[in-house]
Amino acid sequence: MLPLVLSHELVHPFKFWYDHELQEGMCSGKELYRLVEKFATSDRQRAFGLAVKLAEQGSQVCVTCMRAEYCVWVSLRSKMPQLQKVAITLAA
Repeated sequence: MLPLVLSHELVHPFKFWYDHELQEGMCSGKELYRLVEKFATSDRQRAFGLAVKLAEQGSQVCVTCMRAEYCVWVSLRSKMPQLQKVAITLAA
């Protein structure tokens, strides 16, 4: 499955606690995602390359686009070991 590509204005960011540190997350529709990596607009190809590789490994992936950066996100439901025991605390 190919990564979902969205404008950053269409998602809802939040913070959550995982592995003893605050993580960035976002919500799109009924899906929650964890930030994997941010890329400058000049690194667009690297951002989409990473997104495709993660999608090929079976993860549900989303790329958000802004003027200055691309963000690669992976679903919290993905079967990646570091994402299985996530305790979500929405930041107010």
